[in-house]
Amino acid sequence: MYAVKEIRQTLLKEKYIEVVNIVDMLSAAVEANPERHWSEHEQNIKDSIEYFDTLPQIFAAAYKVIDGELIIFTKRVYETSPLEPLERPEFIEAVFSNEQGSIVIGDTPENQQYRDVYLYYRWMPIYSAPNERYLIVTGVSYYSVSSAVPLWVSVGQWVSMGITFAINTGLIILLVRLGYIYESRQGDKWRKRGRHYE
Repeated sequence: MYAVKEIRQTLLKEKYIEVVNIVDMLSAAVEANPERHWSEHEQNIKDSIEYFDTLPQIFAAAYKVIDGELIIFTKRVYETSPLEPLERPEFIEAVFSNEQGSIVIGDTPENQQYRDVYLYYRWMPIYSAPNERYLIVTGVSYYSVSSAVPLWVSVGQWVSMGITFAINTGLIILLVRLGYIYESRQGDKWRKRGRHYE
């Protein structure tokens, strides 16, 4: 069970790294031409993030600051990931304190199980003034991982556990049998020596 848990954690880490790389790639594309006005990137960012948000159990949203408040400007697919990070004070504090970073938020969507959502956020373009930037936020949880742990891993673990159980059971039976032999000899462990040993 521990091995399966570790494999799942590794798959989750890989999924998180994947979404981080996608956001960083989008940022690199936005910042490739510093001469371009920051508002001209909005449609590309909107299309990219809205597509990203349609993927199963992936949270993706883009925000911009209007009158000092973060306003979402992408359409959300709440069926796959109903999280709304703007409702979390720790998220607001984190994004207004750093250019980019990560935060873990616990979430229990309606009719779904609890999950830790690993959010990655980044402001772009970096060369623009703070009120002329877009905030991109993506998030994954264990439910975002589409690759399951291979069946042979679990089967192999159960087989090895069965073999270990059989060996331990055999050793216990052997010890009980040796104890019986020891008792039947009235405490003498060894057979008496024959004349050829004298």
